[in-house]
Amino acid sequence: MDKYVQELLERKAVLVKGISSVKKTLINSPQGSLRISSCRGRTCYYHVIEGGDPHGRYIPVENSDLVTDLAKKGYAKKVFSEAECELKAVERLLQTIEKHDAESVYSKLSPARKELVMPILRDEQERIRYWSSQPFNASTDFPEEKIYETRRGEMVRSKSEVMIADMYNDLGIPYRYECEVKLKNGIVKYPDFTLYHASRRTVFYHEHLGRLDKEDYRERNMKKFRLYEASGIFIGKNLLVTWESEKYPFNIQSFREQIKELYGLT
Repeated sequence: MDKYVQELLERKAVLVKGISSVKKTLINSPQGSLRISSCRGRTCYYHVIEGGDPHGRYIPVENSDLVTDLAKKGYAKKVFSEAECELKAVERLLQTIEKHDAESVYSKLSPARKELVMPILRDEQERIRYWSSQPFNASTDFPEEKIYETRRGEMVRSKSEVMIADMYNDLGIPYRYECEVKLKNGIVKYPDFTLYHASRRTVFYHEHLGRLDKEDYRERNMKKFRLYEASGIFIGKNLLVTWESEKYPFNIQSFREQIKELYGLT
Protein backbone atom coordinates (compact mmCIF):
# COMPACT_ATOMS: atom_id res chain seq x y z
CA MET A 1 0.00 0.00 0.00
CA ASP A 2 2.94 2.34 0.69
CA LYS A 3 3.68 2.67 -3.04
CA TYR A 4 0.13 3.76 -3.82
CA VAL A 5 -0.07 6.13 -0.85
CA GLN A 6 3.16 7.76 -2.05
CA GLU A 7 1.76 8.07 -5.57
CA LEU A 8 -1.44 9.63 -4.19
CA LEU A 9 0.56 12.09 -2.09
CA GLU A 10 2.64 13.03 -5.13
CA ARG A 11 -0.52 13.48 -7.19
CA LYS A 12 -2.02 15.63 -4.43
CA ALA A 13 1.06 17.85 -4.46
CA VAL A 14 0.78 18.25 -8.25
CA LEU A 15 -2.89 19.20 -7.99
CA VAL A 16 -2.34 21.67 -5.15
CA LYS A 17 0.46 23.36 -7.11
CA GLY A 18 -1.67 23.44 -10.25
CA ILE A 19 -4.65 24.95 -8.45
CA SER A 20 -2.43 27.63 -6.93
CA SER A 21 -1.04 28.49 -10.37
CA VAL A 22 -4.54 28.62 -11.87
CA LYS A 23 -5.77 31.00 -9.17
CA LYS A 24 -3.00 33.45 -10.06
CA THR A 25 -3.99 33.24 -13.72
CA LEU A 26 -7.66 33.87 -12.94
CA ILE A 27 -6.94 36.85 -10.68
CA ASN A 28 -5.10 38.62 -13.51
CA SER A 29 -7.61 37.65 -16.20
CA PRO A 30 -9.96 40.11 -17.96
CA GLN A 31 -13.66 40.07 -17.22
CA GLY A 32 -15.93 37.87 -19.32
CA SER A 33 -15.29 34.92 -21.63
CA LEU A 34 -14.35 34.15 -25.23
CA ARG A 35 -16.73 32.95 -27.93
CA ILE A 36 -15.24 31.59 -31.14
CA SER A 37 -17.18 31.43 -34.37
CA SER A 38 -16.54 30.75 -38.05
CA CYS A 39 -17.19 33.77 -40.26
CA ARG A 40 -17.13 33.06 -44.01
CA GLY A 41 -14.25 30.63 -43.74
CA ARG A 42 -12.25 32.49 -41.13
CA THR A 43 -12.21 32.37 -37.34
CA CYS A 44 -13.85 35.24 -35.47
CA TYR A 45 -13.54 36.03 -31.77
CA TYR A 46 -16.13 37.66 -29.50
CA HIS A 47 -15.87 39.04 -25.99
CA VAL A 48 -18.87 37.91 -23.92
CA ILE A 49 -19.61 39.87 -20.75
CA GLU A 50 -21.89 38.29 -18.15
CA GLY A 51 -25.27 40.03 -18.16
CA GLY A 52 -24.63 41.60 -21.55
CA ASP A 53 -25.10 40.48 -25.13
CA PRO A 54 -24.83 36.62 -25.13
CA HIS A 55 -23.24 36.75 -28.59
CA GLY A 56 -20.56 39.11 -27.35
CA ARG A 57 -18.71 41.97 -28.93
CA TYR A 58 -16.46 41.31 -31.91
CA ILE A 59 -12.74 41.49 -31.11
CA PRO A 60 -10.71 43.03 -33.96
CA VAL A 61 -7.43 41.52 -35.12
CA GLU A 62 -5.36 44.29 -33.55
CA ASN A 63 -6.67 43.25 -30.11
CA SER A 64 -5.23 39.73 -30.26
CA ASP A 65 -3.85 39.98 -26.70
CA LEU A 66 -7.42 40.07 -25.36
CA VAL A 67 -8.23 36.93 -27.34
CA THR A 68 -5.23 35.15 -25.87
CA ASP A 69 -6.00 36.28 -22.31
CA LEU A 70 -9.63 35.18 -22.56
CA ALA A 71 -8.61 31.82 -24.03
CA LYS A 72 -6.16 31.29 -21.17
CA LYS A 73 -8.87 32.20 -18.68
CA GLY A 74 -11.34 29.74 -20.17
CA TYR A 75 -8.76 26.96 -20.12
CA ALA A 76 -7.68 27.82 -16.56
CA LYS A 77 -11.28 27.71 -15.29
CA LYS A 78 -11.77 24.21 -16.70
CA VAL A 79 -8.47 23.03 -15.21
CA PHE A 80 -9.43 24.58 -11.86
CA SER A 81 -12.79 22.80 -11.81
CA GLU A 82 -11.36 19.39 -12.74
CA ALA A 83 -8.36 19.72 -10.44
CA GLU A 84 -10.53 20.63 -7.45
CA CYS A 85 -12.78 17.61 -8.07
CA GLU A 86 -9.79 15.29 -8.42
CA LEU A 87 -8.11 16.74 -5.33
CA LYS A 88 -11.20 16.08 -3.22
CA ALA A 89 -11.31 12.49 -4.51
CA VAL A 90 -7.60 11.96 -3.72
CA GLU A 91 -8.02 13.38 -0.21
CA ARG A 92 -11.04 11.14 0.43
CA LEU A 93 -9.08 8.10 -0.74
CA LEU A 94 -6.10 8.99 1.47
CA GLN A 95 -8.42 9.34 4.47
CA THR A 96 -9.99 5.96 3.69
CA ILE A 97 -6.60 4.27 3.43
CA GLU A 98 -5.51 5.85 6.72
CA LYS A 99 -8.56 4.40 8.47
CA HIS A 100 -8.67 1.06 6.67
CA ASP A 101 -5.21 -0.29 5.86
CA ALA A 102 -5.60 -4.01 5.19
CA GLU A 103 -1.84 -4.53 4.89
CA SER A 104 -1.18 -3.34 8.44
CA VAL A 105 -3.54 -5.87 10.09
CA TYR A 106 -0.93 -8.62 10.34
CA SER A 107 1.82 -6.33 11.67
CA LYS A 108 -0.52 -5.19 14.47
CA LEU A 109 -1.18 -8.73 15.70
CA SER A 110 0.47 -9.93 18.90
CA PRO A 111 3.49 -12.24 18.48
CA ALA A 112 1.39 -15.16 19.75
CA ARG A 113 -1.29 -14.59 17.10
CA LYS A 114 1.30 -14.13 14.35
CA GLU A 115 2.54 -17.64 15.06
CA LEU A 116 -0.94 -19.04 14.41
CA VAL A 117 -1.68 -17.41 11.04
CA MET A 118 -0.04 -16.76 7.69
CA PRO A 119 -0.21 -13.17 6.45
CA ILE A 120 -2.64 -12.62 3.58
CA LEU A 121 -1.36 -9.10 2.93
CA ARG A 122 1.93 -7.67 4.20
CA ASP A 123 2.81 -4.06 4.87
CA GLU A 124 6.18 -2.69 3.80
CA GLN A 125 8.08 -3.74 6.92
CA GLU A 126 6.58 -7.23 6.84
CA ARG A 127 7.52 -7.56 3.15
CA ILE A 128 11.09 -6.58 3.99
CA ARG A 129 11.25 -9.06 6.87
CA TYR A 130 9.82 -11.81 4.68
CA TRP A 131 12.19 -11.15 1.76
CA SER A 132 15.19 -10.91 4.06
CA SER A 133 14.32 -14.18 5.78
CA GLN A 134 14.08 -16.25 2.60
CA PRO A 135 17.03 -18.55 1.80
CA PHE A 136 18.88 -18.03 -1.47
CA ASN A 137 21.62 -19.66 -3.48
CA ALA A 138 24.82 -17.66 -3.25
CA SER A 139 27.80 -17.95 -5.55
CA THR A 140 30.43 -20.47 -4.53
CA ASP A 141 32.85 -19.42 -7.28
CA PHE A 142 36.41 -18.54 -6.22
CA PRO A 143 35.80 -18.40 -2.46
CA GLU A 144 39.50 -17.66 -1.93
CA GLU A 145 38.87 -14.19 -3.43
CA LYS A 146 36.42 -13.25 -0.68
CA ILE A 147 38.87 -11.72 1.75
CA TYR A 148 37.09 -8.51 2.81
CA GLU A 149 34.46 -8.49 5.57
CA THR A 150 31.38 -6.27 5.66
CA ARG A 151 29.67 -4.89 8.74
CA ARG A 152 27.14 -7.73 8.49
CA GLY A 153 29.94 -10.28 8.57
CA GLU A 154 29.80 -11.20 4.88
CA MET A 155 32.97 -11.92 2.97
CA VAL A 156 33.21 -10.00 -0.32
CA ARG A 157 35.79 -9.60 -3.06
CA SER A 158 36.91 -5.98 -2.87
CA LYS A 159 37.12 -2.93 -0.65
CA SER A 160 34.61 -1.18 -2.90
CA GLU A 161 32.10 -3.98 -2.35
CA VAL A 162 32.61 -3.54 1.40
CA MET A 163 31.75 0.15 1.05
CA ILE A 164 28.69 -0.65 -1.05
CA ALA A 165 27.41 -3.36 1.27
CA ASP A 166 27.93 -1.20 4.36
CA MET A 167 26.17 1.71 2.64
CA TYR A 168 23.13 -0.46 1.91
CA ASN A 169 23.17 -1.68 5.50
CA ASP A 170 23.43 1.86 6.90
CA LEU A 171 20.52 3.05 4.73
CA GLY A 172 18.37 0.09 5.76
CA ILE A 173 18.10 -1.24 2.21
CA PRO A 174 17.57 -5.02 2.08
CA TYR A 175 20.23 -6.67 -0.08
CA ARG A 176 21.76 -10.03 -0.93
CA TYR A 177 25.36 -10.53 -1.98
CA GLU A 178 25.98 -12.63 -5.11
CA CYS A 179 22.48 -14.08 -5.12
CA GLU A 180 21.60 -16.51 -7.90
CA VAL A 181 19.42 -15.24 -10.74
CA LYS A 182 18.21 -17.59 -13.44
CA LEU A 183 18.12 -15.96 -16.83
CA LYS A 184 15.71 -16.62 -19.66
CA ASN A 185 18.05 -18.93 -21.54
CA GLY A 186 18.72 -21.12 -18.47
CA ILE A 187 22.08 -19.58 -17.65
CA VAL A 188 22.65 -18.76 -13.99
CA LYS A 189 24.39 -15.53 -12.99
CA TYR A 190 25.26 -13.98 -9.65
CA PRO A 191 24.93 -10.16 -9.69
CA ASP A 192 27.12 -8.50 -7.09
CA PHE A 193 24.07 -7.24 -5.20
CA THR A 194 20.35 -7.92 -5.36
CA LEU A 195 18.28 -5.18 -3.73
CA TYR A 196 14.67 -5.32 -2.58
CA HIS A 197 12.47 -2.25 -3.08
CA ALA A 198 9.54 -2.91 -0.74
CA SER A 199 7.28 -0.04 -1.79
CA ARG A 200 7.64 -1.02 -5.46
CA ARG A 201 7.49 -4.73 -4.63
CA THR A 202 10.40 -5.44 -6.93
CA VAL A 203 14.12 -6.17 -6.99
CA PHE A 204 17.03 -4.29 -8.50
CA TYR A 205 20.35 -5.77 -9.48
CA HIS A 206 23.63 -3.98 -8.93
CA GLU A 207 26.87 -4.83 -10.72
CA HIS A 208 30.06 -3.09 -9.67
CA LEU A 209 32.74 -3.12 -12.36
CA GLY A 210 35.97 -2.82 -10.42
CA ARG A 211 38.57 -3.59 -13.07
CA LEU A 212 37.64 -1.61 -16.15
CA ASP A 213 41.33 -1.22 -17.01
CA LYS A 214 41.41 -4.86 -18.12
CA GLU A 215 40.08 -5.65 -21.58
CA ASP A 216 39.13 -9.28 -20.91
CA TYR A 217 37.19 -8.14 -17.80
CA ARG A 218 35.28 -5.58 -19.86
CA GLU A 219 34.46 -8.18 -22.51
CA ARG A 220 33.11 -10.67 -19.96
CA ASN A 221 30.84 -8.06 -18.44
CA MET A 222 29.57 -6.81 -21.79
CA LYS A 223 28.56 -10.38 -22.64
CA LYS A 224 26.87 -10.70 -19.25
CA PHE A 225 24.91 -7.49 -19.80
CA ARG A 226 23.67 -8.85 -23.15
CA LEU A 227 22.39 -11.93 -21.31
CA TYR A 228 20.71 -9.67 -18.75
CA GLU A 229 18.98 -7.69 -21.50
CA ALA A 230 17.58 -10.89 -23.04
CA SER A 231 15.94 -11.57 -19.66
CA GLY A 232 14.45 -8.10 -19.22
CA ILE A 233 17.19 -6.76 -16.96
CA PHE A 234 18.23 -3.35 -18.31
CA ILE A 235 20.53 -0.59 -17.12
CA GLY A 236 18.35 2.31 -16.00
CA LYS A 237 15.34 0.07 -15.39
CA ASN A 238 16.22 -2.65 -12.90
CA LEU A 239 20.00 -2.85 -13.20
CA LEU A 240 22.39 -0.45 -11.46
CA VAL A 241 25.98 -0.27 -12.65
CA THR A 242 28.91 1.36 -10.88
CA TRP A 243 32.52 1.25 -11.99
CA GLU A 244 36.07 2.23 -11.26
CA SER A 245 39.59 1.99 -12.64
CA GLU A 246 43.04 2.84 -11.37
CA LYS A 247 42.71 6.35 -12.78
CA TYR A 248 39.08 6.88 -11.76
CA PRO A 249 38.28 5.57 -8.25
CA PHE A 250 34.74 4.66 -7.19
CA ASN A 251 32.73 7.64 -5.88
CA ILE A 252 30.68 6.10 -3.06
CA GLN A 253 29.20 9.44 -1.96
CA SER A 254 27.77 10.18 -5.39
CA PHE A 255 26.31 6.67 -5.60
CA ARG A 256 24.85 6.99 -2.12
CA GLU A 257 22.86 10.05 -3.23
CA GLN A 258 21.56 8.15 -6.27
CA ILE A 259 20.39 5.27 -4.07
CA LYS A 260 18.72 7.63 -1.60
CA GLU A 261 16.79 9.20 -4.47
CA LEU A 262 15.80 5.79 -5.84
CA TYR A 263 14.44 4.73 -2.46
CA GLY A 264 12.98 8.10 -1.51
CA LEU A 265 15.30 8.53 1.47
CA THR A 266 16.14 11.91 2.96
